[in-house]
Amino acid sequence: MSSSHTPPLRTLARPRAAALCCCALALTVLSGCSEWPRLATRPEPQPTPPPRPVEQPAPPPPQSTPVIPKEPALYAWNGDGRRVSHIVIDTDEQKARFYDEAEEIGWATVATGVSRHPTPTGRFAVMEKVENKRSNLYGRYFGAGGKLIQSNVKVGRDPAPDGARFVGAKMPYFMRLTYDGIGLHAGPIPRPGRPASHGCIRVPAEVAPLLFAKVGRGTPVIIIGSGPDYGDYAKRQQRLAAERTARAQRTPAPAQTVPEPPPPAATVQPRRQPQSAPSSAAPQGDAATAAQTTTITEPAPTEDVPRPPEQTTPRLTPNSGMAQHPSPGAANTAEANEG
Repeated sequence: MSSSHTPPLRTLARPRAAALCCCALALTVLSGCSEWPRLATRPEPQPTPPPRPVEQPAPPPPQSTPVIPKEPALYAWNGDGRRVSHIVIDTDEQKARFYDEAEEIGWATVATGVSRHPTPTGRFAVMEKVENKRSNLYGRYFGAGGKLIQSNVKVGRDPAPDGARFVGAKMPYFMRLTYDGIGLHAGPIPRPGRPASHGCIRVPAEVAPLLFAKVGRGTPVIIIGSGPDYGDYAKRQQRLAAERTARAQRTPAPAQTVPEPPPPAATVQPRRQPQSAPSSAAPQGDAATAAQTTTITEPAPTEDVPRPPEQTTPRLTPNSGMAQHPSPGAANTAEANEG
């Protein structure tokens, strides 16, 4: 048996446990050193965001005065003191333009004829000017005391009631273009840009008197657009007028003869009967009457005085421009399409 002392197992295990602890501590320190920078830098505290305000509904906008759109202008005039040399009217555009030579000095919205009464197109000239004109075809019927009986009357279509009086529609500042009643005049424009008349060209009431003063007789008027084509109506009228003048110059006026005074009345003496033997019988009534003096008055001779031929006014058809001679005494219906 050996004399040396063997330590117990508990004593041998202590150094090993101590070494293991040291190793664990060393590992912990080493790992702590690698995390040290992260641990050393503390994040700065973030400011707490303010609470969001509760969104309130937007107040309604203040009530403003509604803007009323202005009505479009119906005319413009830049020709103070200047005359109108010619007029151009467009039935499709419903606009008339006024010119001084090549310069436009004004324009106006117009109302031409509706489809049932279209305004003709072509070349015309102002033939007549009447400041206070009334239609002889379109108007109204009035009764006693001026009471309106019927409006929108057309003569020949609407019979007049008993006691009614016809009053033609106003057509102020009328400027005639044709013999069948077409012309320019002041009138309502109910729907600007659309036809509204019975064939005439209505112009605004504000510009009508100005145009009437600046347009003379013979002023050319050109109408373009949709409508029956009258061609060069003005030229045809000039030719027809020249032909009428030439005929009047070629036809001599009938000589005026003065009838001679009638001769004095002749007195006829009765023939003397030869005397016969006296008779005891008394004369009868016939013999006594024959014996009396008889006076016979003869009628004066008359001379045939030639009568001058009746003058007839030619009428013109709108499409052909040919003259039509009405029968003597026929009424003149030249204004058959005014309105």
